[in-house]
Amino acid sequence: MESINKKDNIKIFDTHSDMLYDLARRKKAGVENRFDFHVNQLKNSVIKAAVWTMYSPDDFDLIEDLEIALKEIDFKKLPDFKVILGLEGLRNLKEVSDIDKLYAMGFRHAMVTWNEENKYATGAKADKDHGITADGIKLYKRMEELGMIIDLAHLNEKSFYQALEVVNKKIIYSHGCVKKLCDHVRNVTDDQMRALKKVDGLLGLTLANNFVSSNKEEQDLEHFLNHLDAAVEIMSVDNVCFGFDFMDYLVEFPNSNIQDVSDATLAYRIIEGMRKRGYSEEDIQKICYDNFYSRYQDCIFNK
Repeated sequence: MESINKKDNIKIFDTHSDMLYDLARRKKAGVENRFDFHVNQLKNSVIKAAVWTMYSPDDFDLIEDLEIALKEIDFKKLPDFKVILGLEGLRNLKEVSDIDKLYAMGFRHAMVTWNEENKYATGAKADKDHGITADGIKLYKRMEELGMIIDLAHLNEKSFYQALEVVNKKIIYSHGCVKKLCDHVRNVTDDQMRALKKVDGLLGLTLANNFVSSNKEEQDLEHFLNHLDAAVEIMSVDNVCFGFDFMDYLVEFPNSNIQDVSDATLAYRIIEGMRKRGYSEEDIQKICYDNFYSRYQDCIFNK
């Protein structure tokens, strides 16, 4: 039987995890010590750093839920694990100026939308002809002034390109795949990848199964690695990373990651797959960790 405790000298920086959402939601449901579930996985994983986000699929008190989630975290249980605090959607940000409150709490990363259209911008599943609002422009400019990581994942294409007309520093697309290999609304076109590379941004490739392929038989590691090859071909080794978006712990999305890397303990298989594809150890280290860390280590919360 294959061990999930496999060790490797390569470590991974996961640029998208819904950790904060899970902790807040479980706590509000009366679940205690939920953080321990994640600790047990991450201790047995090659993932040694991550952007932990508050996912916002609906309306709630954002600051209240962030405070709940942060109180659940005990960094002493993951002493060598590096974390950047992030936000997956700002539909619940009442005013542009409130981004300063979140910054003061330690947040250094944000997506302005999830898939919805809100008062700041338009998400991937909303009207393709709508884009960024006047308040959205103010919000992006303020985020750039604060030195936050600006994440363009979940925007529709119009908002994506409009955002790049407003800001061009610390740009990422934290979790998506390559549209020409899988025509999912959240995947990026070749032109979007070129635009990201132009601002020295990063594309984080995700393990969400329906982003990898619409064919269930192809929702596996080999087809995920095809996305990696395609992204590297356009963006180069220096502008690609991983934003896994593991969903094994979210009740809304059961079995939603690729079949052979279904949770954090199995992430080492990606490193093995890259070696089989002929990636050098230097390039594996860049894609897995250094590309993101070298750019954004100043944003780490638990330094």
